[in-house]
Amino acid sequence: MGEIHIIGDLNGLGATLLPIMEQNLDNPERMKKIRRISGSLVATEKNTGVAITIIFEKGRISLKDGPVEKPSAALWTDFDTVAAYSCGELNPIAGVLNGRIKVRGNILKLLKMVTILRAD
Repeated sequence: MGEIHIIGDLNGLGATLLPIMEQNLDNPERMKKIRRISGSLVATEKNTGVAITIIFEKGRISLKDGPVEKPSAALWTDFDTVAAYSCGELNPIAGVLNGRIKVRGNILKLLKMVTILRAD
């Protein structure tokens, strides 16, 4: 259905999440929702400071190593929480409420954006 456009070289976090993101591009129902999103999401692994940016532009999705200056939303969490969310073991709202995920920016947009990181 589409492809993830890679900007530069990917760090380990980006390389880990890329297959899940690509899988979601093959899900027509999920892509219908993702196409409506515009903006950027910075995800940072809080123990190492490694960050990626996912850029949503009218159905085009780009993945970049490191943060952008002014993202629409940002999150900080550890790798175990990323893994738990990605495989469906953790609801993102529960992760925020119990302190496993820290967020900044447009929370509603963030909740829409993170669907690309979830394998179902």
